Amino acid sequence: MTGIIEREIKVKLLEDPETFMRNLMGMGFRFKGKEEQEDIYFNGLDRDFRKTDEALRLRIVNGEVELTYKGPKLGRMTKSREEVSVRVWDRDGILRIMERLGYKPASKVRKRRYILEKDNFLVCIDTVEGLGDFVEIEGVNVTEEELVKFFEELRDKLKVFGEVITKSYLELKVEKYGDNSDSH
Repeated sequence: MTGIIEREIKVKLLEDPETFMRNLMGMGFRFKGKEEQEDIYFNGLDRDFRKTDEALRLRIVNGEVELTYKGPKLGRMTKSREEVSVRVWDRDGILRIMERLGYKPASKVRKRRYILEKDNFLVCIDTVEGLGDFVEIEGVNVTEEELVKFFEELRDKLKVFGEVITKSYLELKVEKYGDNSDSH
């Protein structure tokens, strides 16, 4: 089980993801991998996570399953929040347990993610089904100020980012398609 404060900055990517990835690698970033992710978000009978600014998510990545609780957002420019995750070995079993406890799948988000790394920072290039291309910059054991500084340097050098987005992909999907957004 991991319990950390996740710090990230998300922006819309304004150029082709492959071109952006090549530019990062030319700046000394190392390619860490590619993931196909499916996120299933839950809501309970007694708790609406949209209203409490929390999330309960089951993530399937290349066949591996992880259950994550995300607390309310803490940051201003960054999307900082408590995150507690556990690995789960039986996807169907955990889905049955969640249902029996009153947690129903609320929505799904699917994305392809390329991960690059430099120093204490990860740059994730996400192509999100129904939403387009984004970049998430995550700091590993860094302050919010260090993350913002790193982001600003990257933004000023590459000039391919849209506005900073503090909403989750789920929030963006619901905003674009409404609550019944699983068909997108």
